[in-house]
This record gives sequence, structure tokens and C-alpha cells, in this order.
Amino acid sequence: MSTTLRLKRAAFGAVQRAAPDLAARWAERMFCSPPRRPISERMAAWLRDGRRFDVIVGSSPPRRPRPRPRPVTAWTWGERGPAVLLVHGWGSRGARFVDLGGALLAAGHRVITFDAPGHGASHGRLSSGPEFARAAIAVAAAVGPVSAVVGHSLGGFASALAMHRGLSARRAIFISPSANVNSYSAQFAALLGVTPPVMNTMRERLARRLDFSWSSMDVPAFAPSMRAPLLVIHDRDDREVRWSDGAAIAAAWPGAELVTTMGLGHHRIVSDAEVIANVVSFLRASLQ
Repeated sequence: MSTTLRLKRAAFGAVQRAAPDLAARWAERMFCSPPRRPISERMAAWLRDGRRFDVIVGSSPPRRPRPRPRPVTAWTWGERGPAVLLVHGWGSRGARFVDLGGALLAAGHRVITFDAPGHGASHGRLSSGPEFARAAIAVAAAVGPVSAVVGHSLGGFASALAMHRGLSARRAIFISPSANVNSYSAQFAALLGVTPPVMNTMRERLARRLDFSWSSMDVPAFAPSMRAPLLVIHDRDDREVRWSDGAAIAAAWPGAELVTTMGLGHHRIVSDAEVIANVVSFLRASLQ
């Protein structure tokens, strides 16, 4: 455990003993704050080649209470061909798909990606899986029919949730997908030393603010109702999202195919030439 984490645990422990409600609010903010990483010049150059546009993301569907509408920044490349929506992971950005996006364009697809709320060029500092999904639905609606969706990590979870909530796609590919955000909250609680009462309050606050239920944040639970062909690609050596998450999604999703890689981990898998070739091959059916 790093010195920074030990100090944060100690400070949080003191706060949750003295003021549990304040600790729950602090925990919620930390849980929903993605890391910020600089963009490389290569990624920035790829974005400059695309057409940039903004989309307002509100609550979907509108219920009580409504999350405040938030603009997200998106890009599109290509004028013709089936549209493929690329959904990045936690702490990442749409430009992370520079290699995959280029390959899809060369294969005759139109490519769309975006920076999720609280990420990259998009508005705000906070984010969450449900907000990723709402952003994906809003961007897809803005660009017209989407033939396929590709999601990495939390973006895979969010893509599945978006499809479950009405995003129409003929095919889907999830790379290193997380299966259930409840596991993230458990890991977060263990890492920070959050007590069960404070954690319960944090989860209740988050569900109320974003209008969702934690029980619905489980891809294998709703996967049996899905009908779009799915390809899951996951690495055995992934230390951030367990291979078993991807395997569980593939096992529950009717007709899904699971491809297991070795030695690519969680991040390099997105730009691996063989993985990209698998993605392009799987999506080739949408051109027919």
C-alpha cells in the first residue's frame, strides 16, 4: 500500500467515525472521480481529422430526480458505411481507439467515438457507468443508426447497459469488459476502508442522484434477453478486470463468442493487431 493511500485511509477513517454522512459524500465523490491522463500527440492528431460535435446528455428515461443535463464531446470519421460506435473505459478517452478506428475506416465503416462525462474534452469531473451508458445512447441518437458498438473495460459494461436500455446495434464487441459495477464498489470499500453503513449510504446517494438500481447493474443477469451477435475478447493476464468477467458475459449472452488472449493485459489489448483483425472480421458481416 502506498504512503498516499495509507494517509487517505487514515483521514477517511477519522471522518467516518466522526461524521458518517460527510464520509459518505466524500466516498461518493472519490468513487465517481476518474483519473485524468494527458492525451498523446498521435491521439490528438487523429481527433483533429474527425468532425467534432457536442451532445447534451440528460436523464434517460426521465424519472425522478433528473440528473442535470451534461454536454459530452464526440467525433465522427467517414461519410458512408455502417456506423460503429466506440466506447472507452474508465479514466480513458475516445482517442484511445486511434488504431482500431483507423482499421475500421479502412474496412469501409463510419466511426464514432466520444469522451464520456468527466473524461477528456467532455464536461465535469464526475462520472459513472450509468452516465457512460446514457452518453452512448445520446451520441448514437445524434449520429443516426448505429450498426455496431465496441466497448472497452467499463465501456463494455456501459455498451451492454445501453443496448439493454434501447440502443439498437446489429453487432457488439466487448473488449476486457466488466460484468458488474457492484464488484467495483466492493473493491473501493476494501481499498479505502469504508464501513458497511457508510458504504450503504454512499450507494443510496449515488442511486438516487443518478436514478438507477444497483441490482440492474449486472450484465450476465440481463444478457439472456439480448439478441445481437456478440464477440467478447479478454486477456487471461488482465489485472484490472478479471477474465472471468468477460467469460461470464459471453456465457450468459445467447450465441456469444469468447476469444481469450494471453500476455496483452488490460490496456495493450485495444491496440493489438490480432485483436483489431478479429474485430474487423467480426464486423464484416454488417457490411453485407
